[in-house]
Amino acid sequence: NEYKSYLRLKMGDAVWIKRDYPFTYRDFNVDIIGNYNLRNGKVINVDEATFPRLKPWEGEELNLLVGYDTYEDTYLGQEGHVALNELLEWISAKTYPLQNYNIKVVCKRGILKTIGCTLQDRKNKWRFKVCRLQGIIYISDCEAKEPLERGHILQCCYAGTVFAKSTAERDEEEEKTFSYVVAECSFKDIKCLIAGVPDCKDNEEFVEIKTTTLKNYKRNCSRGWLQAYLLGNQKLVLGLRDDDFILRDVKNENVRELPEKYGAEGKWSGKKMLGFIHSVLAKLRAEVPEGSTCTIEYHPPRQEEYHSRRQGKYHITVDKQDDTFLNESYKQHISNQPPPN
Repeated sequence: NEYKSYLRLKMGDAVWIKRDYPFTYRDFNVDIIGNYNLRNGKVINVDEATFPRLKPWEGEELNLLVGYDTYEDTYLGQEGHVALNELLEWISAKTYPLQNYNIKVVCKRGILKTIGCTLQDRKNKWRFKVCRLQGIIYISDCEAKEPLERGHILQCCYAGTVFAKSTAERDEEEEKTFSYVVAECSFKDIKCLIAGVPDCKDNEEFVEIKTTTLKNYKRNCSRGWLQAYLLGNQKLVLGLRDDDFILRDVKNENVRELPEKYGAEGKWSGKKMLGFIHSVLAKLRAEVPEGSTCTIEYHPPRQEEYHSRRQGKYHITVDKQDDTFLNESYKQHISNQPPPN
């Protein structure tokens, strides 16, 4: 049909979102406005964060699974809204007036990346909590992340960690620290406040580091591109491995040039990924009531529908709940801010 329905947002009645929406790179803007370090769950070094430094690749091959046999995924995770509290703590510490800067959405970068990558990986389902307070939408993960079971996905994550550690110089303290950048990014008329962890710095530029396979990197680099682009990072370092997880090549890519360089051949569109994020955020702003907390979910199509865009059941369900998930100290902080326009 004329809407080319790709996704459904449901709150009572279904609301359809177009897949082919007009969106240009000029409709997206990003400004880095701060940073902080997170160590042992505590926000430190507000706007004075330290970051690892990029090391040049010397051309050596590297087994990215060295040590994997004795490795266990020990990430215990946190409730998603607890993770969001780090950004809320930065807002409170800076006495950052969200309304004065016309902020409409607050979340971590990873959430926007997950939404944008829906167009690339239709098999992954996701679920977030959303609440609205004083006109501002807050988005957070729903539950703690479980440790990964041993298998191909854990191997890929481990290989990425090994490559990142070999590519960025860290001192002993930085090994225990997550270094966040805070940015304002705008999707047309919707300005978001987000926080994300770039892998390192090269001189004064932030850098994302990713691994992918030699045969699929032109397609798979779309995820690294979006992750870098959302924070305004200029460089993406791609470690290209074979099927045995041996590093064979490293590419230093200009983030802004990637969609034109690889998008058509890799069958992805940066404009559509950004536009899809805008469509979801616009629907949340239109549908989520003030003072309520909801759950937003994406369910992929059934196996037999993967190759049939026309019949794929893409939808998001939003179910009203009772209370916001924001912590009490942040509610107190925002209650002291001027009312929204």
